[in-house]
Amino acid sequence: MAAALRVFLGLLGIGVLLVTIYDVLWTTLRLTSGGPITSWVTDGLWRGAMRLTRSHKALATLGFLIVLFTVALWVLLVWTGWALVMEMSPRAVLESATGRPADLWSRVYFAGSTIITMNISEYRPGSPGWRIVSTIAAANGFSMVSLIITYLLPIVGAELERRRLAVYITALGRTPYEVLLRAWNGSSFGKLPDHLVALTLPMLEVGQGHLAYPVLHCIHSSTRETALAPSVAVLDEAITLFAGVCPEQRPDKGAFYPLRQAIAEFLSTLAEAHLEPKREPPPPLSLDPLREAGITTVNNEEFRLALETLADRRRLLLGLVEDEAWRWEDVLRSNREIVKRLEISDL
Repeated sequence: MAAALRVFLGLLGIGVLLVTIYDVLWTTLRLTSGGPITSWVTDGLWRGAMRLTRSHKALATLGFLIVLFTVALWVLLVWTGWALVMEMSPRAVLESATGRPADLWSRVYFAGSTIITMNISEYRPGSPGWRIVSTIAAANGFSMVSLIITYLLPIVGAELERRRLAVYITALGRTPYEVLLRAWNGSSFGKLPDHLVALTLPMLEVGQGHLAYPVLHCIHSSTRETALAPSVAVLDEAITLFAGVCPEQRPDKGAFYPLRQAIAEFLSTLAEAHLEPKREPPPPLSLDPLREAGITTVNNEEFRLALETLADRRRLLLGLVEDEAWRWEDVLRSNREIVKRLEISDL
């Protein structure tokens, strides 16, 4: 192999290593969106998975595989980078028995065994300089593997927190109307403000979890009850409905304003990473179900103006729901369905 080509391959390997290390460190250590490789791969694969199927069970499996593939890609790129570096010199890797230069696949094998710190006797570095390079490769491989493992394990806990939050919200109601109507006791919303206060900290933690683990958006829940996106939309739309309740019956802002801000931070975090708002907001909410339950509301025009001020936020909510392969119908049901479920729950 020509010397110029060997130098080119070696420099290419150094470039692959630098980009991969940067991507791994950015994704695992910075509280921001994923690194360039991670973001491009996970977003592309997830959107491809949604085009392939709309089955939530299938997407749950595919999302898990995407996370594993991302980790495997990191290891493969580091391995490839060091294999190319080992190709820079004919005497970078020698056969231990004969002292002859190793061929390409032997160098690939040597690079792989080095980065996972597996001692082999068939091959050895060809000079003191290459022994130092091999030591650096071993240190790089050990640190990368350790970092990846310590990054993966907490993702399970972060996903568990997402599911807990979704189940909590679902227990309050599967739709924005249910959240308010189940709590309504004829004169006030009972203990609902206490629940909104209790949900604030979990919502903040989930938002920070997405900062720490950007690949979380690929982990999909196969059931509506444990799915975070429609649950967050339900919760935020329920708080939006408070704008339609007359001030005398409306809960104190201190009960739901911090939660409202926590949801806004969550949406902002996802928007910086991958979430795109829809062109149009979802259909406007109706105050008729509240009026039928005896709740005094503001007039339709006043509520319409309140919804207009929240158009950008609601476009993000719609994007969040559809980005996780759910539909807005999973957030908002017809009045007849709402009343029927409430009657059944009261039996």
